Amino acid sequence: MLPQPLPFEDRIIIFRVGRARDISLNQLFLVAISLILACTLVLGISLVGQYHRALRESDQDLVRLHSFREVLAAANRVSAERGPTNVALGRDSVANDPILERLASYRQASDEAIARVAPGPLLAAETKRLRERLAQSRGAVDVLLAQPLAERGQDKVEQAIFAMFKAYDATQPVIGTAMTELLASDAELIGLALIAQMVAELRDYAGRLGSYVVIAITHGGPLSGANRAAFEQAQGRIMQIRDMISQQMTANAAASVREAHSATERAFFTDGLRLIDETHQRQGTPGAADTPESFTDAIVPSFAPIEKLRDTFFDAALAQLEDVRTEARTALFFAYAITAVVLGLVLLLLLASRSFLFAPLMRARERVIDLAEGRLARPIDKRGLTREMLHLFQALAVLRSRLIEREQLDAERNRLTAALTVQADTDGLTGVLNRGALERAVKRLAEAPQPPAWIGLIMLDLDYFKAVNDQHGHAAGDAALRVTAARLRHTLRQGDILARFGGEEFVIVVPDAGEARLLEMAERLRRAIGDTPFPIDDGSTIKLSASLGVARVPANPDVWPQLLKAADGALYEAKRQGRNRVVVRSATG
Repeated sequence: MLPQPLPFEDRIIIFRVGRARDISLNQLFLVAISLILACTLVLGISLVGQYHRALRESDQDLVRLHSFREVLAAANRVSAERGPTNVALGRDSVANDPILERLASYRQASDEAIARVAPGPLLAAETKRLRERLAQSRGAVDVLLAQPLAERGQDKVEQAIFAMFKAYDATQPVIGTAMTELLASDAELIGLALIAQMVAELRDYAGRLGSYVVIAITHGGPLSGANRAAFEQAQGRIMQIRDMISQQMTANAAASVREAHSATERAFFTDGLRLIDETHQRQGTPGAADTPESFTDAIVPSFAPIEKLRDTFFDAALAQLEDVRTEARTALFFAYAITAVVLGLVLLLLLASRSFLFAPLMRARERVIDLAEGRLARPIDKRGLTREMLHLFQALAVLRSRLIEREQLDAERNRLTAALTVQADTDGLTGVLNRGALERAVKRLAEAPQPPAWIGLIMLDLDYFKAVNDQHGHAAGDAALRVTAARLRHTLRQGDILARFGGEEFVIVVPDAGEARLLEMAERLRRAIGDTPFPIDDGSTIKLSASLGVARVPANPDVWPQLLKAADGALYEAKRQGRNRVVVRSATG
């Protein structure tokens, strides 16, 4: 137990002792402490800590942005794989077909890009699902490629194209997971990643528009129904992305980014979208001779500026982060140089004050800790102290004496409290628990973290006990009750709870005992009372017997009234049957 705060008069004594300190040494102490605190503050917060943290954060930003770039690159490769896929689906496959070789090279590029995604528990799971989805989509394409063009059917070609859409859709959880990892960085890095993601999304929607045109070419007429709606939805999304990134790109400080954005506006938003719209509109008209291969060869070059825009934007962002890291590294170097100077100054101050200031203060600190934690046996050692430190240790000695007095008072109060607690829970005549303590014990037993499965109760009543008081006097009755309590305690096992319930009634609580065990225990208690006569003060003995009611209830919050009701009923039945017997009554709670 920690000592209590000192009384007001004791604090006045310590204050008066402390005021006698020498002013000059006190000033030197304050100056030294101020210098140490200032140097530590400059060293730990303003210099090394700040710049080291900045350098570490810039390194992490570079790693995270590189990792995110690899994720978007993998998604782009999966999207780009649709181009040669569309071409291959629109023509018969032949041996050594350059289109199939091109498709194989695009697939290999996709696989290599996915393999370059930085490993991690979350990304690994998502990239695994991406590979599985991509393999399923490729499998659907390969089934068609193995068939002659005339047997493929327009619906099957359309389903194969949609399967490749799903392959790209499987990259979105990977991108989302990578974006989540970026949340550990600052908001500016998140903004860069979002812009890069929108550019990557633009590339995919551009490819989807081309794929829908391939579907129109395959059908020999403009798109209709759901495909027409999806085509127009993709066009609308492209315009939305254009509006969102235009302001960011034109305001970008890097000239290369602005140039790449202008090239994208010309090549894709002007020429590419016009080519897509014109090709789509002329499907089904006389003279339309478009093929998936001719259209793909014409439209794919307009996608290249989008990819270049994304890469250029990433390069500019990474260059900016590299500049930040270089600045942080330079600042950290100067911080270490300043730290060395500050440490030298601190060392000189410590050496100058150690012999007459710090060492006594450390001793005082140890003694204060001893006093705070109640270790009062060791006296206050005041040898070898200067006058100022001597005043401090004298104050500690006064404090120690007051704490010793307080500890003695606390010990006496605790002893009295414990005695009162025992007295409140104990029956004054027999020395066993009283009824209130018994009820609290049963409640604690039922509400324990791991309560017993069952709780048994034996209620014992001495038969015809009133005759003992009437014939031999209340002193003999009290002696009989004390002997009864002693015999019951001797018969019970450790863990059983014995209490006097009132008058000549005793109660025994038995945790986790079966009905047979309770009956056997009750019989032993009955014999402990009835087999041996009770001595009384005049030297004679009296014969007593006991009736016992036994009950057993599953542990639950309301177990005590259930036990009491069942055991009391069993006791009543034992008396009704002639006393000096045990009756068991079951209860389910």
